[in-house]
Amino acid sequence: MKKGNVFILLTALAYSTQEIANKMLVKEGLDSFQITFFIFLIGAILLTPLAIKDIKGKNLKLGINDLGYFSLNAALCIPISMALLSFAGKYTLASTSAVIFSSNALFTVPFAYLILKEKINKKILTSLIIGMIGVIIIFNPVKIINGGGTSDLLGITLALGSAAAWSLFTVISKIRIHRYGGYIFNCIVFYVGALMVLLILLVTGRPIIKGIDGHAVLVLGYMGLFVKALGYICYLGAIRLTSAVTASLVFLIKPALATILAVMVLGDKLKVNVVIGIVFIIVSSYIAFKSKRAYEAVVLD
Repeated sequence: MKKGNVFILLTALAYSTQEIANKMLVKEGLDSFQITFFIFLIGAILLTPLAIKDIKGKNLKLGINDLGYFSLNAALCIPISMALLSFAGKYTLASTSAVIFSSNALFTVPFAYLILKEKINKKILTSLIIGMIGVIIIFNPVKIINGGGTSDLLGITLALGSAAAWSLFTVISKIRIHRYGGYIFNCIVFYVGALMVLLILLVTGRPIIKGIDGHAVLVLGYMGLFVKALGYICYLGAIRLTSAVTASLVFLIKPALATILAVMVLGDKLKVNVVIGIVFIIVSSYIAFKSKRAYEAVVLD
């Protein structure tokens, strides 16, 4: 197997366990902001040596304007998107929140069109429609109308909000990430975002250390090391050895892999509408992936 494909599979595996690990911590009673703070602080610390090396290599000098840009991205990514995803784990299955989050392309495309002026072709539009149908099926509007699934509906809504915030973060990050490079950008964003979450914990009187036992330390360490730090390093490695488009296969693999792992590890019992919705989202992602590959081929030619 090619090294680039190994990086893609490792990234998909790491990212697919995020919601599962989060669900474990939520079940233990940890606060969602508390979880978010520690995993991003750990991730930032682990990325620091790579970021420092790149700063020296680029002879990069950062100013107030850069800090403002990092702060905007950090707010969208961490105290909003990732905290919402963590809260979603309280109210719905880990597999459901993972799949809903993987549908973030539904928001990325219109945001990219409005902010980056990227074009939308027919295949991308088709993939968006199919993806939206999948999300609607997972929401199960018939059950909602009949007054059922209130808790599940809240979890799905939070996951969808997380996907929207992540998409906006992804689009805005593209504006300047080439100036900093991936390691510098993510390391600083992780630190700033973790600081924002710490302030939220202090202001709201939420626990910071309380409730963290030996098992929680292991899970938090896993999320910070493998999901945030090594997962991202593998993703950059996949991009470097293949291409950004090919590396996006990660988000095509994640819905199915996260679902399988959630069933195996947490014993999630999947409903028929969720399975059907997952299929629609995977098909949507596949169409978008093929469209991007075709665009990449044209550009390279």
